[in-house]
Amino acid sequence: MWDEWHVVWDRAAGAMVGGAAARLLLGEDPQPAEEYLAGIGGQAREAIRDLTAGPRELPGTPLARHWAAAVQRGVVDGILPDPVFPDSAHPAAVGWRAAAETPTPPLDLARGLFPCTQLTAAVQWAYTQGGLAAAQYAGVLAGARWGVSAIPLSVQRELAAATPQRVLVTAALVAARGPDPAAWPQRDTQVVPGLDREHRQPFAIPHPHDPGVVLCTMEYVRDSTDADAVVSLCRMGTRDHPPHLPRRDIVEVWLHDLPGANPNLHFVLDEAARMVAQLRDENKRVLLHCAACQSRTPAVAARYASAYRGADVVAALREIITTVAGHLNNPELSRAAAELAGVELPDPAAVLFPEGLPTLTRAPRI
Repeated sequence: MWDEWHVVWDRAAGAMVGGAAARLLLGEDPQPAEEYLAGIGGQAREAIRDLTAGPRELPGTPLARHWAAAVQRGVVDGILPDPVFPDSAHPAAVGWRAAAETPTPPLDLARGLFPCTQLTAAVQWAYTQGGLAAAQYAGVLAGARWGVSAIPLSVQRELAAATPQRVLVTAALVAARGPDPAAWPQRDTQVVPGLDREHRQPFAIPHPHDPGVVLCTMEYVRDSTDADAVVSLCRMGTRDHPPHLPRRDIVEVWLHDLPGANPNLHFVLDEAARMVAQLRDENKRVLLHCAACQSRTPAVAARYASAYRGADVVAALREIITTVAGHLNNPELSRAAAELAGVELPDPAAVLFPEGLPTLTRAPRI
């Protein structure tokens, strides 16, 4: 179900996290999870409940029913219907108008523009028109449209102090598809015994352009005792992060290793690299990882090298993929990292490794 519904789950989580993140996008303090889920977050949860069973009749006032149906439509289809109460001053109606009518910027990498930043603009527009509650309603709907992957990581990091993303993502996915303790995000570990042990063993190596960033596998992260922060590019279990780290120094990035599975790909890669840079500016030793450190990690590491360490992006991709014994099974990742630096890379394999990927044996290096 994950592979078939990956974008839907991104948007379901976006609806839930978006309403909570709206406060921080406006410079307000976050709500505790219990308070948020008892209010607008609870309304979002009810709107997306039992998504896999199809549309259902929703309770409440006409505005509440239509608003919840709009959240459902956004999560399932990525489309927000036109507001049906265009003159209402209710915060839900104001937020709906903001989420549906705020202009969407084009993808213009040279100018640093990403379509999904419409979410932030919608929250700000709703606030000016209807106050904080309207902004939170807009955050739910814009999150339903764009997904949790559209919410700036700096905001998600600050949100973790009161309302950890994992709590809200779990609430969203449990509501949408039902509880399953054996499945992410409820399961305690993502370790799969016997799965490709050569490439999923503990492995770590310093970033070639910044030894304060460690490129590593999920297995290495779990047992690390000297990390100051972690940027995770893959799904992690509830016990898969180092227990000594505070919640705000564990940043979980919504990034798939499947072609076509990342609707906000350029934004996510740029945000992940920006977060690594922010943590390094705080003088933290950062573990940057995905499951096997072979695809997602090299793409983000190359973006970090080109944007923050002055490296040529093509050279960085070639060097880092070789260093971690990586692959190009999903060429979209390397292509997007290059495009963020203004370089077209239509066929990454042909440009980076014209004679074929190097054959390397994986071995722990730290």
